[in-house]
Amino acid sequence: MVQEIKTLQAKLNETEDEDEQRALEEDVTGKILWLCWCGICAEVEELLPKVLDYLRREADMRDHA
Repeated sequence: MVQEIKTLQAKLNETEDEDEQRALEEDVTGKILWLCWCGICAEVEELLPKVLDYLRREADMRDHA
């Protein structure tokens, strides 16, 4: 994916047609946003079980106190 973005960016830098530039900018932006979204999802998937475990332990401690 990163290589695709670099390729699109290189093509964008060589393009003089404004409409094609705009389309390439949208493509690059879309791919960057997709990568960001995938990163956020990966972080949530990694962190969520830890948070749930913490909340369960806290609830158990309150129930036993």
